[in-house]
Amino acid sequence: MKKIFILVCSCALLAACNNSAKTNKSAGADSTSIEVTDIHNAENSLDYEGTYKGVFPAADCPGIETTLTLNPDKTFSLHSVYIDRDSSFDEKGTYTLKDNLLTLNEEGGELSYYKVEENHLRKLTMDKQEITGELADHYVLNKEYVQTNFTINREQFQDFLCLYK
Repeated sequence: MKKIFILVCSCALLAACNNSAKTNKSAGADSTSIEVTDIHNAENSLDYEGTYKGVFPAADCPGIETTLTLNPDKTFSLHSVYIDRDSSFDEKGTYTLKDNLLTLNEEGGELSYYKVEENHLRKLTMDKQEITGELADHYVLNKEYVQTNFTINREQFQDFLCLYK
């Protein structure tokens, strides 16, 4: 008996949903359509500030350990270490972000470009195009997160809850 009752209720629910969909379609024909512009981009949607690390390919060594830090004040620092060589470089400057295009402007005036992705920066060519070929996936810097150990005792937690009553 319970199974029959559940089956009847399910059928009634499906019939009601189907009827509602037909009603909404007919109402949509008379209504004015509104175009919604998607205003999401890297600057307002992604948490892009922070430190990114990766190893870029190099012709004369196993790779270049790269650390890029984007600061909230629109400045950056870039630290590059050539693996198995006694050589490293540090660059500083300012950056701009338009849509998903990150432009680094070094203090010496040299520009470099990155595409901002979720938790990644993808190095671009000087023509602002993605690098292609078999090493393309190696031109990505991954965002580093600082993990902290945070403990709270019961009394502190209760005090915290009292703040929001």
